[in-house]
Order: sequence, then C-alpha cells, then structure tokens
Amino acid sequence: MRILCYAQSLIGVGHFVRMLAIARGLGAAAHEVHLVDGGRAVPRREGPFDPSLVTLPRLVRLGGRLAVEEDGNSVVDVLAERTRRLTEAATQIRPDVVLVDHYPFGRWELDAEIGGTITAARRANAGVRVVCSVRDNLRSNYRRAEQDAHELGVLARLRKFFDDMLIHTDPGFARLEDAFTRAEEIALPRRYTGFVVDHSTVSPDVTLPSGPYIVLSCGGSTTNLGFLLAAVEAFRRLRARRALGAMPLLVFPGPVGEAGAAALRAALGDGPFQLCGFFPDFPAWLAGSTLSISRAGYNTCAEILASGTRSILVPNPDNADQTPRARRLAELGLATVLEGDPPDADAIAGAITTAVACPPARHALDLNGVAATLAVLERPRGANGGTVA
Repeated sequence: MRILCYAQSLIGVGHFVRMLAIARGLGAAAHEVHLVDGGRAVPRREGPFDPSLVTLPRLVRLGGRLAVEEDGNSVVDVLAERTRRLTEAATQIRPDVVLVDHYPFGRWELDAEIGGTITAARRANAGVRVVCSVRDNLRSNYRRAEQDAHELGVLARLRKFFDDMLIHTDPGFARLEDAFTRAEEIALPRRYTGFVVDHSTVSPDVTLPSGPYIVLSCGGSTTNLGFLLAAVEAFRRLRARRALGAMPLLVFPGPVGEAGAAALRAALGDGPFQLCGFFPDFPAWLAGSTLSISRAGYNTCAEILASGTRSILVPNPDNADQTPRARRLAELGLATVLEGDPPDADAIAGAITTAVACPPARHALDLNGVAATLAVLERPRGANGGTVA
C-alpha cells in the first residue's frame, strides 16, 4: 500500500512522535509510507523503516494563533504554499490510505490544507481510504456553548472527509464518549487500537548508569520550566535529608529556551544532577530508572506503561488532555499525581518518598497500537466495518 500520514505538532511534539511511530511500523511491514513534516521540528535518530518526508514550511502556535517559525513570510502565504505542496504530493503519491492525526477534533485553522490534501488524494485514487487517527483523550478547554459548536463542526468534517476512525487507547482506560458527548452520532467504523509505543530506534548499545537513578522529563511543550525547577528543588531537599541515598537525578528538559536552560543550570549547580539534551534512547533511560517524574502527555504515559516504571505525574494545565489522563492512571494505581502549576516542592518531595517505596506498577492495558493500526489498514475496505470496543 501507499500510505500518506499527516500530523502537525504546533505546540509540543507529541502528535508527530505518535504518527512517526505508526509510520515506522507501517514501513516495517514493507508499505510505501510518506509522512508530512511541517510543525515543530522533532529531533530524532534515523531508523531502518523511516518514512519518506513531505516537508512543508513550518508553522507553530503561539498565544493561541498560528505563527511562522522562520521570519520572512506571512502566515497566509505559508498556508497557501503548504496547501500547494500537499496537494501536489497527494497527486504524485496516489495514496491508498491517508491517515490524519487529530483533525477534525482540532487543527481547524488547517482546514484548507487538510481538505485540499484529501480532495487531491481522492481525485488521484478514487479508492483511497481516509482514516482519522486520534489519541486517548479528546477533551478541550471550551465552555459549554463553544463545545456544542465544536462537536457539530467535528461531525460535519468527519462526514465530509473520512471513512474510518482509529482511537489509540485501550477502551478499558478511556473511551471516545468520555470526552465527546456526540460520539454515538459518528457514523464511521471506529476501532480502539491500544496505546502507540515506539521503541524501534533505541540503540542496543545504550549504556545506562550502573546504580539506581531518577528521571525528570517534560516532553516537548515549551511551558515546563516552573515544573522542572520545583522538582529539582524537591530533589535537593530530599538529598539534604539523606532520603535518597546516592541516587542522581537525570534531567531531560525539552525545549525550555536559552533563558530557561540557564535558569535550570543555575538550579542544578554542582549537585548530583545530570542535565541531558535530546536522547533518542530516552525510553531505555526511562525503563531503567527507579522513578519517573514527568508531565502527563500521551507519549510519556505510554512509555511509562510500557516500562512499568514507578511514576509521578504533574499534568500541564495548559493541555486539556493531561489532567484526566493522569487522574485515570492514578485511579488504576499506576501513577502518583500532583496538580498545580507548579506544585509545591515539599509536595513533590513527599510524593517522591512515597513512590520510591512502592512496588513497580503492573497492568494489562493494551500497548499494541502500532500493530493494531497496521492490521486495520491492511484489511480490505469494508472488512473492518463496525465499532469495536
């Protein structure tokens, strides 16, 4: 099959990371896979099954609005150029499947380029299948009246453009209707795939610390400095009380900017800390840790579930999906959750003491989202109809 994957990470990097994991799984099955790359840049290591990239001028979201990452062009001009490139790519690729992340549950400011891509794909291949690909939690920060209008807009776009829908979670963890009140009005076949986890590019030669250690990370969002500084201070207080033995703290800060990096280095000082840049092997470092302290983004939580690592989750209140995800993991006994922006350092210190003393988490949640997505897309059209729990 020829498969065109579309995902745009405008604030963090999670949407692109999840779609890249799926694209690599499709490539490993010998399909011809193309992946759109035009949101925030995502550092990554090349892998043997990497998709061919359809590169676009980069757009990000700043202050709730689209912005051009590089100066010199207006948003209007960049959107027009992106639409041109995407429709041209769809015409040339003639995809059998177009897999679209998150839209139309968000990304309406990209209506023209997404609709144009789907239209061009249908024109080039009348049998193309257009599939909506969404994460576990689709909550929004809309007020009730806005939510009604939003859901009606989602339904209209699903009817107009899509043939199928994949929900990348275990239905025992979250269901579409938990966050989308008109779920029963969606006429498309829906499949729960399990969580998407990608370990395809972890180096077999990765060397981990010889003793126990704690990992502090925050994914790809740019609003995490306060959380990181509070966690570092909590660790310092525990070390001062000799509560953690010789365990170091490994800090994976994400995109905090130059000023944020300077503030973080000053907070770390000469203590038992290691400030880490981008590590493609982060899943291995996470899996080998005694404890993970992190935000509650989809990809981070999926990695925690895959590794079985003890975890403290501090959901980012700017992301509507993170708090309900963290609370659900806490309900299942799979994480300790602290809320606040950021929480008090003493509260984090107390949570660390409690979490380190707990046994590693055990669960039976489905983590085979990549394989299940492949299985659904490989079935002939009409063979996967119906909604599956």
